[in-house]
Amino acid sequence: MHRLLAAAAALALLVSARPGFGQVKPLDEEFRYRWQLRNFVGSIAGLFLPNQGVGELTFKQQNGQLRSELMITSSASRQGEFFKYGSEVDIRTLQPIRAWSSYSWRGESKQKSSEIEQDGVLDVASGIYAIRSDPPEKPRRMEIWSDGKIYPVVVIPLGTEMRKVGNRSQKEAVRHYSIRGINLPDRRKWKGKLDLWLAKDEAATPVEILLSRNLADVHLELQSPR
Repeated sequence: MHRLLAAAAALALLVSARPGFGQVKPLDEEFRYRWQLRNFVGSIAGLFLPNQGVGELTFKQQNGQLRSELMITSSASRQGEFFKYGSEVDIRTLQPIRAWSSYSWRGESKQKSSEIEQDGVLDVASGIYAIRSDPPEKPRRMEIWSDGKIYPVVVIPLGTEMRKVGNRSQKEAVRHYSIRGINLPDRRKWKGKLDLWLAKDEAATPVEILLSRNLADVHLELQSPR
């Protein structure tokens, strides 16, 4: 079952960006989300496992580095279960120094951590930061870090859409980006999917995130940025 639950956490599988993507000075940020499992498989999983909860995406300066982290939890969890993914990023270059992922769910725990030596590779949280800092106007090749493995992906800008943001009554125009694995010779293909909706504000606030893996969709909606 943890494979289905990995869908709720698979944001760890995303995303990387090319070197030199960001010129924006890192700021401390914290975004709170509500998540739900979607589609048929997600609904079936929800009969046996938590199918909704809260998520936190944070970017904070710490010891001269930028610490980016995503934490996903559920009030329905029995023993403090969680999924956590993050990285330490060089503030000067916005290149990650180290990435990690960990979870504890119904008695099973797993933890991965590795140094990032290859240029242009980020985890999901710092990858989202990269796309926010330098939103692509045309398809852009990237790399993802997942449990110590690296996969090639492409980020596809899908234009402007109207979405409801948080508790606001009216829909707002946001930018939609789709991240997919690609086939390359002698490379593993990432089988997951990730979609981001970024507000058209100065911060390019990530208002929605949709992650698909193992046929289950995890949909995160922004509740409160601060």
